[in-house]
Amino acid sequence: MLNETLNEIKKILNDANVDEANVKARIILREVGNLSTEDMLLQKEVQNKQQVLDFAHKLAETKAPIQYLLGYANFMGEKFIVNSSTLIPRDETEILVNCALDKINKLKEKKQDTINVLDIGTGSGCIACMIAKNAPEAEVLGVDISSDALQVALENAQKLDLIKKVVFRKSDLFSSLREGEKFDLVVSNPPYIKEEDYKKLDIEVLNFEPKSALFANDDGLEFYKKIIKNAAKYVNYGGYIAFECAKSQARDICILLERNGFQVSDVIKDLAGIDRVVAARMVLVEQEF
Repeated sequence: MLNETLNEIKKILNDANVDEANVKARIILREVGNLSTEDMLLQKEVQNKQQVLDFAHKLAETKAPIQYLLGYANFMGEKFIVNSSTLIPRDETEILVNCALDKINKLKEKKQDTINVLDIGTGSGCIACMIAKNAPEAEVLGVDISSDALQVALENAQKLDLIKKVVFRKSDLFSSLREGEKFDLVVSNPPYIKEEDYKKLDIEVLNFEPKSALFANDDGLEFYKKIIKNAAKYVNYGGYIAFECAKSQARDICILLERNGFQVSDVIKDLAGIDRVVAARMVLVEQEF
C-alpha cells in the first residue's frame, strides 16, 4: 500500500533527523514516484519504490535541499531547474512577480508598445520567466553576476519556450547596460540577509545555497542602496521599481526610494504579515538627475 511506502520514507528521514520529515516524505513520494494528487488520494501504489527509497536515503545522507536533489523547484505552477548556483524560489517571491504584473497592467494603459522589464540578480530566471509568461506585452532582460546562474536561467527560458521574450546578460547590477538603455519596470530580489543573521539560517540554506545571493552588508541594505542610487538613470519617467525584502527592511527601502526620485506606491505584506515587497514609481524627469 502507498501508506506503507510513505511510512518507510518517513522512517528513513526521521532516523537521520531530517527537518520536516513528514512534508518531505510526501514530496518524495509524489515527485520521485511520479504520482499525481489524485493518485495520492486514491492510494495508488508507486511503481518505482526502490528509486523512491534510494532518493530518501540520499536526502537523509546529504541533508541537501530536496529541490537540489530533484534538480528543480516548483514556482507559480512551473518547474524551474535549480542547482547550487541558484537560490531556490520561495513562495514569497510570487508576491514580487504579481506586483510586477500589476505594474505592467498599469503601464500598458498608457503605453501601447512593448513594456521593457529589467530583472536584477535573476538567478534561476524564475522572476523574469514568469513575468514574460504572464505578460505578453513584456520583454525582459535578466542580469546576474554569476555565469553559472545565467546558464540555468537560459535553460529555464528555453524549457518554457520564452527564449524570444527573455534574454540574459552577465552584469554586476547595471554595469553591462548599454548607453541609453532604459526600462519601464525594474524588479529585484537581491541579497538581503544581514551577516549577523548567518547562524540563524536553516542548515539547508546555510550549507547549500549560494552565499553571494543571500548575504549583504550594511544591515542587509547594501544592494538596495546600490540599485536605488543608480536606478533613476535606467527607469523611464512614470515607470516602476519593485523589490522583495526581508523583515524590518521595507521602511528603510521606502526612505531610500523617496530620496532618489521615486514615489512609493505599494508596500505588500506576505501571509505572515511581514512587509515583503516594496514598489515605487519614477517621478523625476531625466533632466532632474
